[in-house]
Amino acid sequence: MNSAKKATESSRQFDDEPPLDLNEALGVVAEAEKRARRELRGNGAWVYLLWALTWFLGFGTLHGSRNGWIPVEPSTALVLFGLLVAAGVGATIVIFGRQSRGIRGHSTFIGGFYALAWILGFAVMGVLSSAIGVAVEGFWLRGMLINGIAILIVGLLYITGGTTFNDVVQVVMGVWFLVVDIASIIAGPEHFLTVFFIFGSGGFFVGAAVQALRQRRGPVNA
Repeated sequence: MNSAKKATESSRQFDDEPPLDLNEALGVVAEAEKRARRELRGNGAWVYLLWALTWFLGFGTLHGSRNGWIPVEPSTALVLFGLLVAAGVGATIVIFGRQSRGIRGHSTFIGGFYALAWILGFAVMGVLSSAIGVAVEGFWLRGMLINGIAILIVGLLYITGGTTFNDVVQVVMGVWFLVVDIASIIAGPEHFLTVFFIFGSGGFFVGAAVQALRQRRGPVNA
């Protein structure tokens, strides 16, 4: 008798509970998705600014050596550029490594293979660069071809990353880098460094500013 009474009271309690609000549930899911996307993306403004400075200093040194307004030999400028790029890669790995701590599941799968695509892409670029170095005699023509391949990889992977992580800024930057790459090849060995120096690093500076503004808007517009 007591058992039947308790079952009846429990049933009444469930009946008294308000029905599940589907819109509210969808809102919770959407907010969780936005939060996860922000965690995956991290502070993209700092990463863009890092590469803006890397390209500005690196291509600027090569450009200055090419045109004689920096007293540095082209081979030395190339070594300095390589060191700057290596430092930028190391800093980027540290930044993304810290922000991806605690992220598991499908997000780890996506991020891992996206990183692998960068590694394999530039491994292919390294092999092609060696072949170009053997086949092409002109120092600046070699530089134009090797950089053209590198920026092609960067542009395509930026577009891929932007579409994968739903980041419009990254997609636009990928398209911009491909346009800059085309312009640099059209400019030829004499002026390709000018294009990369001004419009390549400039694209990163603009991307950093836009990303910073997006992140300042907070969770609603993330």
